[in-house]
Amino acid sequence: MAWNDAAVLPALEVAWDYMRLVHPPEHADAILTLGSFDTEAAVHAARLWKQGLAPVVIMSGGIAHKGDVLETGWDQSEARVFADVAMREGVREKALLLEERAQNTGDNFTMGLAVADRAGMRPKKLLVAAKPYMTRRGFATGRKLFPAIELLMQCEEIGVRAYFEREADPERAVLALVGDLHRILVYPKMGFQIAQDVPATVTDALEQLVAAGYRQRLVKGA
Repeated sequence: MAWNDAAVLPALEVAWDYMRLVHPPEHADAILTLGSFDTEAAVHAARLWKQGLAPVVIMSGGIAHKGDVLETGWDQSEARVFADVAMREGVREKALLLEERAQNTGDNFTMGLAVADRAGMRPKKLLVAAKPYMTRRGFATGRKLFPAIELLMQCEEIGVRAYFEREADPERAVLALVGDLHRILVYPKMGFQIAQDVPATVTDALEQLVAAGYRQRLVKGA
């Protein structure tokens, strides 16, 4: 089955609507961009910077997920690729801080903020740019690790159909979304995220997507 199959799409839409957590943008101390295979997150971070919402953009992401379905295939870190995208979008190089070792979302926050610390910054409010279905999990992770920092999750404005139609490999993106949603359920028990309310409609959607074959990114043993 494909992502736009009638047996898959309704569940995908429910999962997408839940996973896409966006706050009203406000002026912040910095923009933290969570690395991934989706460079549109860097485009959106550049958009926020050009609006004057923060003076600095932190790009966080190493060469991650080797041998995994989420591997980018890039010979540079996610942070470096994202920085190049942001500069093409008009962000000045001196406004960029790069963190090039992160292997996961927790690393994005801890290592990204360590880079900020070395630059003499102590952010109290962050705009956090990510791909749309990563925003809720990013929020849950950041709140767990840095509860004193105000996090305002940001992503591009795009609907589920337009997003997956644009993707070069939409099936990989569905696997990533399903994996992120599963982590919303199991990571709080493992100490990686804050717990969040998950409506029954969302857990039902997850079960439907897993039954349709999207199980490769589920947390093993959970």
